[in-house]
Amino acid sequence: PQYPMIFRRRPRPHTRTRTLPPPPTAPEPDDDTPRWPTLDLFADLTPRDIAAIAAHLETRTYPPGQTILREGTDGDSMYLLDAGTVTITKAPGEGRPAFTRHLHAPTALGEMALIAATPRTATVTAYTPVRCMRLSRRDFETLVNRHPDVARLLTRTVGERLREIDGIRTVGKYRVKGVLGRGSIAQVFEATHPELGHPVALKMLSHALFYHPQFAQQFDREARIVAALDHPHIVRVFDFEHAYGTRFIVMERLEGSLLAEVIEHTPRPAWDAIRRILREVGEALHYAHGKGLIHRDIKPHNIFLTRTGNTKLLDFGIAVHRDRSAAPGDARVGTPAYVAPEQILGHPLDGRADLYALGITAYELICGHVPFDARDVTALLKKHLHTPLPDPRDLVPDAPADLITFIQTATRKAPDDRYPDCATAIAPLASAPATIPIGARRTIRINHTRAATPQVTAALTALRRALEDTEGIDLRID
Repeated sequence: PQYPMIFRRRPRPHTRTRTLPPPPTAPEPDDDTPRWPTLDLFADLTPRDIAAIAAHLETRTYPPGQTILREGTDGDSMYLLDAGTVTITKAPGEGRPAFTRHLHAPTALGEMALIAATPRTATVTAYTPVRCMRLSRRDFETLVNRHPDVARLLTRTVGERLREIDGIRTVGKYRVKGVLGRGSIAQVFEATHPELGHPVALKMLSHALFYHPQFAQQFDREARIVAALDHPHIVRVFDFEHAYGTRFIVMERLEGSLLAEVIEHTPRPAWDAIRRILREVGEALHYAHGKGLIHRDIKPHNIFLTRTGNTKLLDFGIAVHRDRSAAPGDARVGTPAYVAPEQILGHPLDGRADLYALGITAYELICGHVPFDARDVTALLKKHLHTPLPDPRDLVPDAPADLITFIQTATRKAPDDRYPDCATAIAPLASAPATIPIGARRTIRINHTRAATPQVTAALTALRRALEDTEGIDLRID
C-alpha cells in the first residue's frame, strides 16, 4: 500500500487507458479553393491586400511523410497550409516536454521567418497529401514596400507570440508578463525591467507604420522629443526598443481605467469631473504644443484616469512635429470618429487639430456616444467636413453652458473659428475642484430582518435627501 500506483503491474479495474485521437479528416489537395485568406492572420487586411499577397505566393505540394520545416534550421519563408494535414513535432527543452500534434488546413506555419532568420521551433511533416502556399521573406519585403498595410499581419503574428505562454518572453531587455490592451495602432503588454524589477507598459506599434517611409524616417527623431516630455498629465516614456520588425515604446505602468471604459460602463461623470478631465488633458496638450508636438489621435481610448483621480494623456509615441504634420501619409494616423477636417484634407496641422478631437471627446463624455457615425469611413469623414455638430442639449438638456460652449467652439470646421490654443479653451473650465475621485465608488450592503425593514428604509431615505443634488455624487439605492 505504501508504494505509488506506477509500481503496480496491472491497473485497477476502473483505470482507463487514454489514446490520442486520430487527426481530422483533411480535404485532398486537388481541391483548388483557396482557404488561407480565411485565417485570422489576415483579418486586418482589405481584399486588395489579400490579392497583393496572392500574387507573391508560390504553390508547393508534399506527399505524406515529407518534411516541410525542420526544427533548428533558419527560416526564410512562411508557409500557408491550404489543404491537407501536417504533423507538428517539437523536441524537449528548458523543462518543456516533447510533443506531437496534428494541424489541419487552413493554418499558417513559420510566420516569424518574415521578420528575421530565426531558427524554426518545430518540425512540420506532411501527414496527408498537402498543398502549401510559400511566401519568402525577400518577396514579402518587395510586397510591403508597395503595399505597406500588408505588414499588419506581422503585428498580429508578433502579438500572438507575445501572448502565448511559451512564445516571445522578452523584448530587448524587458521581460513580458501579460497583455494590457490592443488597438488599431498598437498593442500594449505588461513587462518588467530585468534589473530594477519595476513594472512598465510596452506599446508595440503597428508594423504597417514602419513601411510608410515618412513615418519610419521621423520616428526616431520624434521619439527623443517624446521621451523628454515631463508633465503630470502625460504618461511618462522611459525607453524605446527596436525588435521583431517594429518599435516598442516603454512607458510607465498605470493603475486605473481608460476614459473609454468609464464612458461605456459607468454613469456619466459629474459635471465638475468632466471639467477636470478636459482641463487636465488641455493642460497636457498645451504643454506638448509648446514643444512643437501635435498628438493627432485624441480620443477616450488615449485618456487614462488613474485610481487617484489624475488624468494621463497616452499615445504620444505617434505624435508628429508641426513642421512635418502635412507630410504624405500623415493623414493615415488618427481615428475617423475624432479627426479634424484639416487633417482629413491633408492640410498643415497645429494644436487646434488636437483641440477639435478633444471637443468631440467632450461631446462623447456628455452624450455617451460620438456626434458623427456612418457605415463606412468615407461617409464619416464627410460628416466631419460638412455636417454641423448636433447640439448636446438635445440629448442632455441640463448640460452646463460652459461645457456646451467649449464643445461648440472647439469643434468648428475651420481652425481659425476655434479657440486659438488649448490654454484659452480650458480657461473657463478652471472652476473644477482640485481633486475629484474620478470613478471612485463606495458600496454599502445592509443585511437585516423583515422586522427591521422600516428603520432601514427610513435611514436610506434620509441618506438620499442628504446627498441629492450634490455635485460629484451619483447615489443609487436598489
